[in-house]
Amino acid sequence: MKVNGPAYEIECSSVNDSIVFLPPGDEKRFSIRLFLKGAAMNRASGVPGRSRELLLGAFPRKGPLVAPQQVHGTDVIAASTGATLPARPSADGVCVDRSGIEASLRFADCFPVVIASLSPSPRIILLHSGYKGTVQNIAGRAARSLLGEKGAEPSETWAWIGPGIGKEHYFRKKGEPWTKRGIESFSRHCVSEDGNDVFFDLGGEIRRQLKGAGIVDEMICSVPLCTFRDNDVCYSYRKGDRENRLFLLAWME
Repeated sequence: MKVNGPAYEIECSSVNDSIVFLPPGDEKRFSIRLFLKGAAMNRASGVPGRSRELLLGAFPRKGPLVAPQQVHGTDVIAASTGATLPARPSADGVCVDRSGIEASLRFADCFPVVIASLSPSPRIILLHSGYKGTVQNIAGRAARSLLGEKGAEPSETWAWIGPGIGKEHYFRKKGEPWTKRGIESFSRHCVSEDGNDVFFDLGGEIRRQLKGAGIVDEMICSVPLCTFRDNDVCYSYRKGDRENRLFLLAWME
């Protein structure tokens, strides 16, 4: 864990273990947690409303839940009452800028990315950055909008890159249209080839995108878990988890 920048800790629970994302210092306004492979998430089968219900005993509801239909795009919606369940607007990001409402996303090899800032007012942005989202720079776009259009201060803006599939395990076939797009858009340091397979370092590319948008390297925390390798604690679509998902849940106090 980092000491001076954002950090994380793994919290064990009889309900379901989770990763808690921690801003620097004693900042308590942000509650950001990724629920790992475990009893509650196994029962939830990737359904967001069911995932939240199974956690209520340990984590009382703070408001209605936003749980968009993830489509591997770049749209980020505001956490508003019009977007809460049972509505499922299509998006791959949620921005929370007030208390009284919860936001969530789900993952099984794609990367959870969280950006939080205190200026000019507190807000949390949750992102789903799989291969296609990373090719389309969802993390960089969101960070650039926050630091540019919203006027966030870099010294009070932090990012976390959660567990996703590692560079040794994520590959696509040469010649496919999306493979070509990745080769063209990723840093050459995040792409390698082995025969007809092209391997992509999604986590490394996401970090590069965040830095390119203006987030300071020391303010970015990466969780060193690979969903494919660490399939005992993470769900992995490529390892056969077709329904179960890691569940990212956040709200502001």
